[in-house]
Amino acid sequence: MNPDIKQKLETLAQKIEASLLEKNALKEDIRYYQNENRELKAALNKSAAPTKNFPVPTESPNIAIGKERYAERIAAIVKQIDGYVEEIDKCVAQLG
Repeated sequence: MNPDIKQKLETLAQKIEASLLEKNALKEDIRYYQNENRELKAALNKSAAPTKNFPVPTESPNIAIGKERYAERIAAIVKQIDGYVEEIDKCVAQLG
């Protein structure tokens, strides 16, 4: 057999062997990560189960409306305070 061909065949055999070793290592990695994935899913399901039993508050959809009404009440109070300040200023001006 030609020495050049023999050398190429040996190089190819080494590359194939390295590829097989890498493939086996990757298979082990896949098994490890699949097992970890299963464990994490199980832990997630265990932690999610108790939250399903919590009652949903009825006021949740009304939060935005409540904030709007709250802002309106604050604006009304600010106007009222401004009126009091003007009246106090007038009284102070009369006294002075």
